[in-house]
Amino acid sequence: MTVSVRHFDGSIGELQVRQFPVNRVCPLAEQPAVQTLGWASAASIAAQNPTYRDDYAQILGISPDDEFPFVVGPTGFVYAGWLPPDDFLARVYEDVIDHSRTITTTMAYRQALLELASSFFRLVAERRTGSTQLRLLDFGCGYGALLDIMASKEIISTGYEPSLQRSIRAVKDGSFSVLASLDEVRLAAPFDLIVCTEVLEHVPDPREILKLLKDIAEPSALLALTVPQVEEREVLDMMVKLGSGKELPKVFNPWEHLNYFSAEKLRNLLEDCGFKVVRDYGSGLPTAAEASFIGKESGFRQQIKTSARLFKRSLFRKPSTQLFCQC
Repeated sequence: MTVSVRHFDGSIGELQVRQFPVNRVCPLAEQPAVQTLGWASAASIAAQNPTYRDDYAQILGISPDDEFPFVVGPTGFVYAGWLPPDDFLARVYEDVIDHSRTITTTMAYRQALLELASSFFRLVAERRTGSTQLRLLDFGCGYGALLDIMASKEIISTGYEPSLQRSIRAVKDGSFSVLASLDEVRLAAPFDLIVCTEVLEHVPDPREILKLLKDIAEPSALLALTVPQVEEREVLDMMVKLGSGKELPKVFNPWEHLNYFSAEKLRNLLEDCGFKVVRDYGSGLPTAAEASFIGKESGFRQQIKTSARLFKRSLFRKPSTQLFCQC
């Protein structure tokens, strides 16, 4: 089967529908994949991303029927098997994504950022000595929403964002500088506080990024790190949906999300790179259903029951991938 597409050079031509090859070793084990879990079509990837433009296939020079692999490494780490070239990734982040559809200005998104920032600041206050200004880096700051929240008289905030579309909007809307290259980040170092939220899943080599963050941090600096949590049950669900042709969960996007971390895999990687987890922020969060009832019970007895349920849950809470670390 062939389709008419616009190639990377802008020319129009026919393209054979194809499966993209596994061209990437496991970024954690640095060894080849041991199994292909399944293939996702371009159409299924685009369907679960409401920010994508309708002409994504023409922009990327692919067919909607082209397929992209999910694989697993020798240690059980799941990742995208095909590593897109830089020009493909640039088209995804700059052209395929319609930046006017971003969720970063929604109430729910800002609420999550406020809760994260508040918890991180509590930890900073507990450990801070002296009154000198702290230097903060938001690594992968996107549109600058979290930077805007965390800016204060006591903190000199700086962002790093390689996406031109995002950095333009961040600088326009915020009162902080945004660096565009890793060389600029190194020159601006060292930092007392580093925020790296929803970044490691996007990069080809997460170990390399963590080593960089370690290098640019002051001794005993604090790191707030989050990634989407993908445990075995989510992987099994993904495989079932790939096999049945059902829509994939949004997290499984091999063009943007190159790595899929479980809580255990993330902790192991952080330890390997010299970070110490000092607080699991995500494991202490109540579910949305639980949070909606806190303080709203009709009677004292019901309030006691709710408090007991939340306390019991806290005793058996599972590790998360939303962590505060010491560098």
